[in-house]
Amino acid sequence: MLQPIKSFATGIVSGALTYAASIYVLAHTNALVMPRGFPPALWIGVVVFGLGAAFVAFLIHCVAIRVLAARDMPAFIGFAATVVVVMAATGLLANSGKAIASWLVGALLASLVRGLRRSDRSSARMREKPGPA
Repeated sequence: MLQPIKSFATGIVSGALTYAASIYVLAHTNALVMPRGFPPALWIGVVVFGLGAAFVAFLIHCVAIRVLAARDMPAFIGFAATVVVVMAATGLLANSGKAIASWLVGALLASLVRGLRRSDRSSARMREKPGPA
């Protein structure tokens, strides 16, 4: 019973840290000069929200899950709830669809990577033959 609560709390912490860190990173990536002839929508999607929001969420959520040994899905649910509640509390929910989507993509990728790495380790242990004692 304690593990799902700890995992949910991990998601809350990583969501709050992502929100705080993304404010500064989004400002810096938005200030980068777009090369001439580059499609603006692609620039905003890849550089501004990809690096400024999704990558930040991926790093913070992946580290939080690993360090606190949390389960993937309860942590992701806590993350998602936190970023939506924080944006609503600050009054930015109506204009923050791209940022929330980018954060959720980054956190979901972090949860999937952690889940795949855990399953690889457990399947590798199952394939090993017990040696002589």
